[in-house]
Amino acid sequence: MRDELVSTLQGLRSDPSLVVVLYEQLAKTNFLALVRAGTEHSVTSMEFLTYPSSGGVRELPLFTQPDFVLSLEVQGSVLAAVQGHSLWPRLLEIVKTGECEAAVDPGQAHGIRLTREMVQGMISAHGAA
Repeated sequence: MRDELVSTLQGLRSDPSLVVVLYEQLAKTNFLALVRAGTEHSVTSMEFLTYPSSGGVRELPLFTQPDFVLSLEVQGSVLAAVQGHSLWPRLLEIVKTGECEAAVDPGQAHGIRLTREMVQGMISAHGAA
């Protein structure tokens, strides 16, 4: 599923109609997230790493592949695997449009930032709960 998601993200800029499959893939894909060490065992207790980015928005990075993690690793954090269907409802507690947004594969040409409304739409359409 990860490879399919990356392919969709790569094609999204030239073919906006791919958004139809994007939400389903986001809901079903497993991600890697940087979280505070000791909180990685349960998605409900995970303390996600965020960092300031352009436009005054904090990004919460999510990665589809380990080699996309780049150099964001921070002392005291660990890389945690999390299933999309449980990740997105949890992120509704954190993501606020214009303040903190989920960044899928940040630093990659195909990377995308997801607003709260996008996450809500995905959950509504694909039952990611």
